Amino acid sequence: MKWFIIAAGLLFLSGCASIDSVKKTIAMKGAEISDDALTEAVWWTCKGASIGSVQRRYGQTRDRAIMYREFCFGQDDVNIVGP
Repeated sequence: MKWFIIAAGLLFLSGCASIDSVKKTIAMKGAEISDDALTEAVWWTCKGASIGSVQRRYGQTRDRAIMYREFCFGQDDVNIVGP
């Protein structure tokens, strides 16, 4: 990310890129970074968290347990977290 910002700045200062193309590139890179962050968040929620932290967070009520199972496994019949 650091190198991307430096490169965009150099292009801007050198006059090789218009403002619109720099904005477009930054927007596309920003979207890619956001997509990657969301992918990582889902991984940590569904696979990286310890059983204890999942039970404390999602096992307190039946609704939360069902939500977690559906989000991570796409079905309600996987019984990992129970209320």
